[in-house]
Amino acid sequence: MTVRKLTFALLLTFFGLGLAAQEAGSAYRSFTPADQLEIGIDLGTPMIVGDIDAKFPGFGGGLHLRKSLGHVFSVRVGGLYAAMENENDAPDSRTSETTYFSGSGQLVMTVNNLRFDKPYRKVGINVFGGLGYSSFEVTPNGAASSEKYGNASVEFGAGLAFRFNSKFNLGVEYTVAQVLGTDGDLLDGDQNVGDNRTTYRDALHWPHISLNFNIGGKDKNGNKKSEPLYWVNPMETAGAAISELEKRPIYDPTDTDGDGIIDAIDNEINSPAGARVDTKGVTLDSDMDKVADYMDKEPHSPPGYTVNSDGVAQVPKPITESDVNRIVDAKIAAIKFPTPQTNEWFLPMVNFGDNRYDVRYSEYEKLYQIATVLKNNPGIKVVAVGHTDARGSEGYNAVLSYNRAKAAIEALAAQHGISRDRIILNWAGEKTALIPEKGANSMNRRVEFRVAKGETEMARPEGKEAGKGSFKGNKDAGY
Repeated sequence: MTVRKLTFALLLTFFGLGLAAQEAGSAYRSFTPADQLEIGIDLGTPMIVGDIDAKFPGFGGGLHLRKSLGHVFSVRVGGLYAAMENENDAPDSRTSETTYFSGSGQLVMTVNNLRFDKPYRKVGINVFGGLGYSSFEVTPNGAASSEKYGNASVEFGAGLAFRFNSKFNLGVEYTVAQVLGTDGDLLDGDQNVGDNRTTYRDALHWPHISLNFNIGGKDKNGNKKSEPLYWVNPMETAGAAISELEKRPIYDPTDTDGDGIIDAIDNEINSPAGARVDTKGVTLDSDMDKVADYMDKEPHSPPGYTVNSDGVAQVPKPITESDVNRIVDAKIAAIKFPTPQTNEWFLPMVNFGDNRYDVRYSEYEKLYQIATVLKNNPGIKVVAVGHTDARGSEGYNAVLSYNRAKAAIEALAAQHGISRDRIILNWAGEKTALIPEKGANSMNRRVEFRVAKGETEMARPEGKEAGKGSFKGNKDAGY
């Protein structure tokens, strides 16, 4: 119990010293940047060294988190799971199986980071010690069931870490752990009572590798965090600051042209004597007319005008009312108003019943609209194009579309007095369907009207009469 208390007190002392060192320096400018946190995966081959010989290898794995306290000391907390077997050779042939769990905190010292010769350590030499709690379950030789134990434990060890880049390093370590109290001699399930080989306490030996990753983005000021400080030269930040100071130019007050701007920041080192200059030592040209102020007779010429060699703007004489009237009249006379485009007019379609060409009463309003356009524009002609759906044969539909165009033209002439020579008859049959369907469709049974653009009258196609209201016979034979 005394050893346990002393070890715990020592760990708290080291931890307190680290925090005190950081607190003591807070009143001064810190050269220790905010750094990242290490997270590691530990894999290895644990074994128990005790009363029964270790059967090598066992298996163990764990996780840990490590945070620097400075450039030399850091703290690490982690957990371990291990499974091992122990077996003596004949004649006693004692055996045991142990499952081991532990959680611990360690103080780690990177002993070689006391050197300041390199920006980053490529290899870290670490020694560490700490306290934790361990529980284990052991099945001794021949036992029907296992026994469970647990108590505080102490750990110590050493290792090497190899830095690959700022985000990853690989560690190789050897850790020895002992469970405190009398149960610490039961890791292998045997206390050798009455045997001169009886040991005081068994020890867990844990050789392993660690895959270590550095995590953490930016500090509270938005600056990128450094990798953990135990990899960083303690003088790195101070050395970088000194290097930046050494790069600064030596102050030289020389002003060759006497314009009040020293040569070190003068962009025009030979400005004319007496010329006014800006803060960079360049001769002023206030109105940017390419005539420097010191020889510009008008330093603030109005913008938008050409200037003469003296920098004076060549402003034209003011415009008079008569000049304005003349300009407006010329502009109005030059305006060309567009003429109406008759080919952009919309003329409605006239639709027909299935297999018919007589104009229905419902279509008379459309004929009226077409007639109104023709009467209001006596100089134009229109084309009437007949169409059908795809139910009949092609020859039959050609005659039917002709009959529909003819019927619509005759209705315009009879009802509205439109001269027949102002309407040009065309037909298209079933070839220009609006709705792509093979069967009957009212939208495809139509006569379209459009303003004529040089079309000629089409004669009636050859074939039997079509459009009496019903189909008879075979489609391929023309009904």
